[in-house]
Amino acid sequence: MYSLHSTEKTISDMIGTSKPYLEARDLRKVYDETVVLDGVSLGIRRGQCLALLGPSGCGKSTILNILAGLLRSDGGQILLGGTVIEDAEKGVSLSARQRRFSMVFQDLSLWPHMTVAENVAFGLDYTGKPMDRSTKKKKVENALKLVGIHELRNRLPSMLSGGQQQRVAIARAIVVEPSVLFMDEPLASLDSQLRETLRDEIARLIRQLKITTLYVTHDHTEAMTVAHEVAIMNRGVMEQCASPEEVYTYPASTFVASFLGCANHFPFTYELEDLRDGTGRHLFPPHPQGGPRGHLLVRRESMNIFSTAQAHEFPGGGKVRWKATVVKNSFSGSRHEIHAVTRKGEVFRGFTPYPLPLDSEVYVEFDPEQAIFVES
Repeated sequence: MYSLHSTEKTISDMIGTSKPYLEARDLRKVYDETVVLDGVSLGIRRGQCLALLGPSGCGKSTILNILAGLLRSDGGQILLGGTVIEDAEKGVSLSARQRRFSMVFQDLSLWPHMTVAENVAFGLDYTGKPMDRSTKKKKVENALKLVGIHELRNRLPSMLSGGQQQRVAIARAIVVEPSVLFMDEPLASLDSQLRETLRDEIARLIRQLKITTLYVTHDHTEAMTVAHEVAIMNRGVMEQCASPEEVYTYPASTFVASFLGCANHFPFTYELEDLRDGTGRHLFPPHPQGGPRGHLLVRRESMNIFSTAQAHEFPGGGKVRWKATVVKNSFSGSRHEIHAVTRKGEVFRGFTPYPLPLDSEVYVEFDPEQAIFVES
């Protein structure tokens, strides 16, 4: 009737059975006795993108900086292609340059006195590999064509829009053909329409070029669109790592459900076990005394919210139905998001094609077959 998910996950649970190309094992970082990373393990398969998602201060940028070689860890290991490139206990740590990674920063860091082409070519100069002029020019031209700004190659950054500057930064990062590409909140400073366009372009590039990528963001829509897998961080701990579909449909904790905004959650009480349908069948299976207790998660899309006057339009057979009061009504283009609070104080969110007045009496209803149980 519902799925049981534990928040205790092994590395193999998090990254699947295939061997990761970039792997972190039990990473720890402490600042002034504050634990920023507490035993974080993750892996990225070759040619795939992993999005690190979480609120500000959860540790996602710290992980990125440690993996990129810009910051030393206080514990754990990092492996690239099965080779250890950092081991805190043994004092092993390859430099950022030795790791052959590329970074796209939030602030872009373009050279203002260089043209677009010169900024992109700078990445090739930084590798230290000898390269004749014609080869370098060809690589730069190809990179600019991939991001759609070939015609801007002779302009200075000050002559470009924010989106065009972002494309220059991406071209500079991919022109060196890095072993891993890191992107740290690359779209945070752009307006919503441009962010959506570039988000789709980045997803296309990652898949077209098969670049192993770590993508850091606090925007869950961005993460779901760009990444093959999404890892959700909370206070220095990995809450869940899975495909976007699984993270959204089966959140492993109440934090994940709340952060993604994808599910209502409320305590599973013994009162729920007494609920029966018209035939006397239990709506929820009884839990054994002393068994795991936790929360039920119900996706917003699985909720029916309707006025009490409409009750006859919703038969409700086999469904859980409670009275509630509308406390919020938000219009989002094609539908309204309704927040309604029950007499016990639980807030349920769902969608309707029409508005419901504030303070009006409604029913909130869901099918228990679509509920997910998560241990506390």
